[in-house]
Amino acid sequence: MMIATRKECIQAARQYVRRLGRAQRSLVVMARQMEDLRRELDRMDGLGSSGDMRGGGHARGAGGSPVESMFERKERIKRQFAAIERKWDGLQFRLMLYEQAFAGLDEQEAKAVQLIDFQRMTILEASTRMYVSERWARTLEKRGLARLATALLDMMDEKTAKDLHWNEMDELLQRHGADREQPGKASGDDSSMGE
Repeated sequence: MMIATRKECIQAARQYVRRLGRAQRSLVVMARQMEDLRRELDRMDGLGSSGDMRGGGHARGAGGSPVESMFERKERIKRQFAAIERKWDGLQFRLMLYEQAFAGLDEQEAKAVQLIDFQRMTILEASTRMYVSERWARTLEKRGLARLATALLDMMDEKTAKDLHWNEMDELLQRHGADREQPGKASGDDSSMGE
């Protein structure tokens, strides 16, 4: 069900897919960060079990025992790890929703969306890769985005859409809801719904 004009759905889906493309690239960085933090925690566990820190020989500075400072650092690292893990899970969930919606697209439309919006190629680069004209590549991309918007919104309730930061679509949902609540609104205004 379209909840806004086709053009608005295309714009919202385009921004959403572009954000996901950036998010997927950031997963590599996040994986590296988590691995570094995991190694640091393992190293600290090794120090705690084998090192004799009671004598104060490992103290860095005047205040506090070295054991306390190590535990504080360990807790800080655990909090950092948990924060990155939450972000990772959120991104993975969004990518899973995208992949499910993406699977329902026509093959050529899907390829156009993937190249132009997810991988951020120019229209020329994408059309060359797809062996089609630039104009046809753009048409395929727009068709794919319109179908993707519909599929994604069918998969989400309003709360999920907000949680996934689909801000543009959320604003359109609210605007459409406000329009429906106005009893004096002329029915001729709904002609833009399907464009």
